[in-house]
Amino acid sequence: MALGPGARLGTFEIVSTLGAGGMGIVYRAHDTRLRRDVALKILPDTFAGDPERLDRFQREAQAIAALNHPNVVTIYSVEERDGLHFLTMELIEGTTLVDVIRPGGLSLDTLLTIALPLADAISAAHQRSIVHRDLKPANVMVTADQRVKVLDFGLAKLKQDVYASPEPSLATTAQLTAQHSVLGTPSYMSPEQAEGKPVDARTDIFSLGVMLYEMATGVRPFHGDSSLAILSSILKDTPSSMLALRPDLPLDFDRIVRRCLAKDPTRRYQTSLDVRNELEDVQRQISSRSASAVPGRPSGGRRGWRTIAATAVVMALVVAAAALLWRARVDRESGAPSHMTFDHLTSQSGAELFPSVSPDGKWIVYTGEASGNRDIYLQSVSGQTAINLTKDSPDEDEQPAFSPDGERIAFRSSRDGGGIFVMGRTGEGVRRLTRAGFNPAWSPDGSAIAFASVATEIRPQNAEQRGRIMVVVLNQGEPRELATDGMLPAWSPHGKRIAFSGRLSGAAGVSNLATVAASGGEPAVPVTTGGFMNWNPIWTHDGTQLYFVSNRGGTMNIWRVAIDEDTGQARGQPEPITSPAPFTAHLSLAGTGTLLAYSAVLETQNIQKLRVDPVKGEVVGDPVAVTTGTRFWSDPDPSPDGTSVVFYSQVGPEGDLYVANSDGIAMRQLTDDVAIDRVPRWSPDGEWISMFSDRGGTLHAWEIRRDGSDLRQLTRQPSSVTAWSPDGRRLAISRRVLNAKQGDRTASIIDAHVPLEGGTVVDLPAPPPPFVTFNPNAWSPDGTRIAGQNGFTTPGFSIYSTVTKTFERAVEFGEWPVWLPDGKRILFVARGHEFHVFDTRTKELKRIYSVKRDTLGPPRLTRDGRDMYFSRRVTEADIWVAKLR
Repeated sequence: MALGPGARLGTFEIVSTLGAGGMGIVYRAHDTRLRRDVALKILPDTFAGDPERLDRFQREAQAIAALNHPNVVTIYSVEERDGLHFLTMELIEGTTLVDVIRPGGLSLDTLLTIALPLADAISAAHQRSIVHRDLKPANVMVTADQRVKVLDFGLAKLKQDVYASPEPSLATTAQLTAQHSVLGTPSYMSPEQAEGKPVDARTDIFSLGVMLYEMATGVRPFHGDSSLAILSSILKDTPSSMLALRPDLPLDFDRIVRRCLAKDPTRRYQTSLDVRNELEDVQRQISSRSASAVPGRPSGGRRGWRTIAATAVVMALVVAAAALLWRARVDRESGAPSHMTFDHLTSQSGAELFPSVSPDGKWIVYTGEASGNRDIYLQSVSGQTAINLTKDSPDEDEQPAFSPDGERIAFRSSRDGGGIFVMGRTGEGVRRLTRAGFNPAWSPDGSAIAFASVATEIRPQNAEQRGRIMVVVLNQGEPRELATDGMLPAWSPHGKRIAFSGRLSGAAGVSNLATVAASGGEPAVPVTTGGFMNWNPIWTHDGTQLYFVSNRGGTMNIWRVAIDEDTGQARGQPEPITSPAPFTAHLSLAGTGTLLAYSAVLETQNIQKLRVDPVKGEVVGDPVAVTTGTRFWSDPDPSPDGTSVVFYSQVGPEGDLYVANSDGIAMRQLTDDVAIDRVPRWSPDGEWISMFSDRGGTLHAWEIRRDGSDLRQLTRQPSSVTAWSPDGRRLAISRRVLNAKQGDRTASIIDAHVPLEGGTVVDLPAPPPPFVTFNPNAWSPDGTRIAGQNGFTTPGFSIYSTVTKTFERAVEFGEWPVWLPDGKRILFVARGHEFHVFDTRTKELKRIYSVKRDTLGPPRLTRDGRDMYFSRRVTEADIWVAKLR
């Protein structure tokens, strides 16, 4: 029933109609008792006539009214008069966000001015377990002074109840055929909402991502001619790149929105507070840059300032001109490009990696994950549609490389046991070349392929990089070895040398470039030195330069160095070629030398925990976030009483220890200096934390009290991972043997709390072949056995008996084993994507948890075995191209 002006409901007098929707009609009304104007929403008769639904509505309305947040429209009361049920709410004088968004998007300042309070309001509601479920611009009011108010919090759930159905698909169909009155505009639904699946707070995060995208670009990310077409787009399509639509947007803002729009809820931000904090970081960065661009006010009069300014401008022009002349001279001498422009080529779901540019610079093949497993895609440099060349293969196909004539593609595949394969340019005629190998690279005449014996993706500092560089001639026998420590080979344009990268210095976290004669029989020649991660070299078409990726500038970006192809020696110092990406990888240069392709990578790594049934040895429920944000948190270990967790920052900055409550709040920093502290472990009494650290220049075992006091070194010989005995009196450690060949390690047991091995040191015997190392990770609860992995480069783990002084080989795959409380079963991580439980009595293996793409870190258990802590790394990557001039 519609009400006209002057109609009364109790003390409320109707002034005018403000709008109508699926939850009823909204009026402007005057509260004659309190003498204020309010918004009054009358609920539909079909809704108000259901006592059960009405009772639930009243309870939820009371919960929403308790929000009391400045960016959420306040509910004053829930009333009933003359058989009508209605809400009275704060009246907002303003316009909806629909009318604020302009073609082309909002200015960045305006966008963030609206986005931050919007995310803040959503976060406040989520913290009270209130989910909106119908976020869209029409439910956001913006006042004249740009204050933001969110409407209808919690009411979307009631809208769903109108068409509740035991079958999700039936419910969704009913909702879509009801003139959008149930769920509002389909363009803002999350994928799980579109499919009629149960939803939680993460559905609001997806809707927020859609709104941020629209606010930034002026268009919605998902399109269709009908509701069903829009839902299909939400479920299947990857939105166009925001940076392609609006290049002035910060890269971090693009990253934030893309993560909000992840189709898998587990890959989105897990809390809206994380989104809010990330947006605030972007705003601070912009403000900081703006502030640094404004010169300080000089002393003196206006004329003096103008004189100074004019002089400064002239001097700046002189300096700039000199710099340009110097750059032009350097570029002429080096043959390097004088100008580069960057374009965003791909934006599929998942990661796109390992691009390879065709010799003519017109096509790119790359690894993509949009189909659910890794496939190889072919795409025109000037086009948007990619062709899946390996769609008929259920196996992982990746790391493609164009042949010099552009007619064949070499690639790595896991099919038939794995190896290097070759196929035609459009995916035809697949054949095996080797039964092992990764990252193939063609010789310039197309007769041979170089490859590495181990995989390298985007983390070259991992120990798995210790592989061999091999060469195989097509159709002619077995591969031959060229170098014993290398990854990502690249053949020089005249076929003389092969460049590669490896841990040539032996130092952890350091990689350098080298070249080796393609004919073999000669030692490798270093190209770079120093304590940086230099990797992924590629040659320019004339053989005078090596482009490569390095963190020597602070972030992983593109560098180049002049080189002599005949000798393989550098002819100068490296210089930066900075790309607009926070992390760059997988360089590929066209034969024309005018187009450079690379992977622009976005990674996050946070601590999560899973509930475990220690009796059944099974996971219960879904992971819960302990940390959030963009820093890399690693190697968590829960305290013995389960109230705290310690971990370290792997990136940004690297190597500081932190302690937080078990839920991640009340975080405090334990170490804060230039030293890199890794893999912290609680002592059984909860008073000490052991670790290994490079403080002093070499890795040693250290310990520190939980309050940050009494930091002291425990070992005299280089050492790494530590494991406490159950009584807390001893530590098992992995130690480098100084008189052994590089890389060999032994395990020892030392007295705890005795600095510099002043107590007893017991070396464990060498493990039986084929393993030469043993790295202790966890003592059994009864103290009679130690589980440890078979070196950091060999999969699998073993068990050492402290009673018989012998080893027992346990599992041939996996790493980082920890004991369940019964002392009979072992939990470990395998292949970076799975958690398994191994029964030491029955030898039974059981996978208890897995993810498709994310990387799971070392697991650690609480003393009762009911909570498992671990790190989870999420990777997104797109292909970009740089045009060289």
